[in-house]
Amino acid sequence: MRKALGLRPDFTAVAGKRLLIALSGGADSVALAVLLAERRETFGLTLFAGHVDHAIRPESAEDAEFCRRLCAKLDIPFRSVRIDVPAEAEAQHVGLETVARRRRLEWLEAQRIETQSDYIALAHHMDDQAETVLMHLGRGAGPEGLCGMREFSGRLYRPLLGFRKAELEETLRRRGCDWREDATNRIGDNPRNALRLHAIPELEKCYPQFVRAVARLARSEQIESDELHAQAQEYLRSNATCLPGCLGLELSSPPRRAILRRALRTLCPIPLSWDQVNDIEALCRQERGRLSLSAQWTAERTGSRLYYVRTPALLPEPEPLALNGTTRLRSVCGITARPCAPEPVRDDPLRQALNPEILRGAVLRTRREGDRIRPLGSGDRLLSDYFIDKKVDRPLRDHIALVAIGSRIHWVCGYGISQEAALKPGDRAVLLECTCEKHQYNGGTHHAE
Repeated sequence: MRKALGLRPDFTAVAGKRLLIALSGGADSVALAVLLAERRETFGLTLFAGHVDHAIRPESAEDAEFCRRLCAKLDIPFRSVRIDVPAEAEAQHVGLETVARRRRLEWLEAQRIETQSDYIALAHHMDDQAETVLMHLGRGAGPEGLCGMREFSGRLYRPLLGFRKAELEETLRRRGCDWREDATNRIGDNPRNALRLHAIPELEKCYPQFVRAVARLARSEQIESDELHAQAQEYLRSNATCLPGCLGLELSSPPRRAILRRALRTLCPIPLSWDQVNDIEALCRQERGRLSLSAQWTAERTGSRLYYVRTPALLPEPEPLALNGTTRLRSVCGITARPCAPEPVRDDPLRQALNPEILRGAVLRTRREGDRIRPLGSGDRLLSDYFIDKKVDRPLRDHIALVAIGSRIHWVCGYGISQEAALKPGDRAVLLECTCEKHQYNGGTHHAE
C-alpha cells in the first residue's frame, strides 16, 4: 500500500471549479472532504458540503452534527436536511435504499444549483467500483455495465476511484481524523453488502489483487465503450432523423453489428432490455415488421429504415393558413406565403405557386381520417392511397404538412398539389414555401421531446 500521508488525488480536472461534497460522515466522504480542503488553494477550489439525514437509524441525527462540526473545522460551508425515508418508502411501497438514493440525489442536485457548484463530489472508491461491476455482472449487464462508475457522470464527480477504502481510512488515522460508522453496512442483507462482506473477501483469497483487477477491467471497458459510442454517434449523425414521436434510422448501409446495437439503444427514447435489443436487431434484417416496445413506443421496419414511433402520434393543432405571411405548424414546418407571378414551380417540391382563391379558408395541418386529394392528371382518391403511390413510409405520414380545406387536400408539402389548386390561365398566384422542421440526430436531446 502506498504511504497514506502521500495520498494525493489529482484534482486537476476540476481546477478552479465549485464543488458540493456529498458528506455522509463515513470514512470515505470524510476523507474526500479532508483531501479537498487540504488542496483547495493549490487547485483554486470553492467547496461546500451537503449532508442528508435519512432518518433510518436512531443515531442519524448524531451523524449530521458530526458533519457540521467537521465542516466548521475544515472551513467548508455546510448545509443539511432530514428526510423521513422510511415513511416515504412505506407510502410508495419501494425499498429504503431506492428511496434514500433518489431523494439524496434530488436534494444534492438542488443544493448544487443553489450554491452554483459545478459538480457534486462523491466519495466512491475502488472497492465501491468492484462491488458495482460485480453487481452489474450478476444482472447480466453488457459492456456498458462492466464500465462501472466513471470519474465524471454528468454533474457527478468521483475523484477517489483509484484508491482502496483501506487507504482512505489509513489517511484519516494518520491525520487524527474521526469518522462515523454505519452499522447497517455490516449486515449482508442486500447485494452490495453481501459482495463486500462475503464474496469479495473470498475472491481475494484466490486473487489478492482482485479489487484492483476489477478496477482495471472497468477502466478498460470505459475506454473501449467510449470508442464504440463515438462510432455509433457518428453513424447516427449521418443516418438518423428525429421528429417528435418519430425517430428514423437509415439502414441501406448498416454498420458493423456492435455499432448498430449501440446505435439502436442510443436512439431509442426508452431503456431497452437485452432481449428487446436482440428483437430490434432481428427486425432490422427483415423487409417489414413491427415490434411493441412499451405502452407508448413501437419499432417499425419499412422501406430502407427502422423507426421508433410513439403511439398514439402527438399531432399538432391545425393552423389557419396565411396567404401573405408565415404560418407555423408546431414541430412540423413553417410555410411562408407571398404573391407571385402566375407561373407553376416545377423544380422544387417544397415551393408551389397556387391559386389563392381556392386556398381561402385553408389550414395547415397533418393528416386526418377520411382525407382525400385529386392529384394533377388523376382522379379523386384517399390520401392514404396517395401516400402508398408516393412510397411514403407509414411512420412518416403523420409528420407531413398538408394544406387543406375540410377533408380536401390541396398541397401535400414535398410531394404534390391538387388539380383544383393548380394555376389556370388568368389566375392570380400565391407562392408557398415550406421549411420542414426535420432534424438530424442531435446527440440524444430528442429524448426530451
